[in-house]
Amino acid sequence: MIRTLLIALMMLLLATPPGEARKSVLDNVPRTSPILGAYREDSVRLRLSALPLHEIEGIWEFAGEGSLMAVERDPATSGAATVYRMVTVRSSDLALKPGTVMGYLTPSSKRGVYDARIYTSHTDEGTRLDKPDTFTVTLGDEGTRITVKPYGRMFRINWWRLVLPYMYRRAISRVERPAGDIEGCVRVFPAPSKPLNPRYL
Repeated sequence: MIRTLLIALMMLLLATPPGEARKSVLDNVPRTSPILGAYREDSVRLRLSALPLHEIEGIWEFAGEGSLMAVERDPATSGAATVYRMVTVRSSDLALKPGTVMGYLTPSSKRGVYDARIYTSHTDEGTRLDKPDTFTVTLGDEGTRITVKPYGRMFRINWWRLVLPYMYRRAISRVERPAGDIEGCVRVFPAPSKPLNPRYL
């Protein structure tokens, strides 16, 4: 009986968003990544070159990895609620097709900083992404690089405490995410005004 109540409480805690969490236009992104058409590198370059681009828009390469990602506006959004899609153009993971949406971002109140929902896992068949999680994307170095940081709280479920509930009071504990940067990207298109690797004569 006590174990059943603990499990029910745990499910309620995991299903209820924290009280301090704010609503975002990104809270309703699809749970599994859509796959869009027309995401060959040449077609993406041609499409972007015909548009007045926002500073985050373009083609980005994952540092030290070689995969390419396009960042471009969702045409159904605008203003402070503009949503950008992060879409695979070329992936080192051959199971991911060009056009696979990797995540979504929207401007925050601070210039160059974006609130993002990025997919963090593969589906069982490995061809799509799922489990969007919260990140900040920061545009830096005169628009030539972006870095990504996770934010928010994670819950750690201590399953062994459910087996022995009389010994411990808490079966769920909150874990603060680390603040360090994770792998970022460098701009490929449009080409930066200052080269990423200047040549010295």
